[in-house]
Order: sequence, then structure tokens, then C-alpha cells
Amino acid sequence: MSRAATSGAWHRTRREPTRPIRAILRLVGGTPERTTTAGIAIRLLAPGDEPVVRALATSAGTGDPEGLLADPRTVMLVALDGERPVGFVLAHELPRRDGDRSGLFVYEVEVAPGHRRRGVGSALLERLAELAGVRGIRSGLVLTEQTNEAASTLYERAGGTLEGVNAVWRFTYVDG
Repeated sequence: MSRAATSGAWHRTRREPTRPIRAILRLVGGTPERTTTAGIAIRLLAPGDEPVVRALATSAGTGDPEGLLADPRTVMLVALDGERPVGFVLAHELPRRDGDRSGLFVYEVEVAPGHRRRGVGSALLERLAELAGVRGIRSGLVLTEQTNEAASTLYERAGGTLEGVNAVWRFTYVDG
């Protein structure tokens, strides 16, 4: 799915389905260089920031901003241009049964169209890598479509390595 801005709100638009690719983000020791993005602040959301989550909504339904931000394994960073959210990354720390204690699943990365190609996505991923290091998380992954060249370029520049092509199987547990 792609997103387009309409009247200041973000909305999803449908595209033909494509096969997703999985990029593995290897978070190695050291502090990554910070991207300087004039006028943009990166902030970790916490309980009490539910209105920001709602402002970033891209689909029908209310979701669960309170539950999302109350979960200590959720990492949601927002890029702010003044007071206006212009990008975000949402990731979840996933405990593992073997290997590392946990890994990071980067669920969404989005930057408003007027702020793309200005380093906002890079700054979000750099801050995410720093927080992962603080939590002792050594690696993470993100799924994207093969045709999403902008996302693939962003992930490659952030140090991700492409790891094959995977199928995505969706399950519906409750009709509704």
C-alpha cells in the first residue's frame, strides 16, 4: 500500500499486490552518525501522546493508541516540524525463543510527502537504532514491497541488508 496526503491527512491508496521483500537491519556497536534535519525534532512517544498517534492515523478505525503506547515493547518515534507530525516509525520488540533475547520488528515507517528526501526517514531510523542499542537489541527486520524503491533505498542507507523474498500469509480470526 502507498500513502498519499489529502487535505493535510494521510490516506492509504490501493496498488496491485506485489511480493514483499525482507530487509534485515543489522544494528552494530557504536553510535551512528546523526542526520541533521533543520527544524525537525525526533521524539519517542509515551503514554499521554495518544493525540499524536491519532493524528497519524492512515486507515479507518480507531486502533488502540492507549494500549500501543502503554506497551513497553512498543517503540514509536515521531518526527515533528514545529508541532506538526511529519513522519514516524513504529517498531515492536519481539522476544525470541532462541538466539538473541529479542529482535526489533519495524512495522511502519512513513514520512509526509512534503518532507520526503530531506533526511527525515533516515533520522527516524538512526534514532531507532540508538534506542535498540540501549535496549540490547542487536538486529531487526522490516518488510517492504519489491517495487518500493524509496523504502529499499532508505533501508539500505540505514545499513540494512536484503535477505531474500518471502511470502506473506494473512489470517482473519474474527469477521468484522
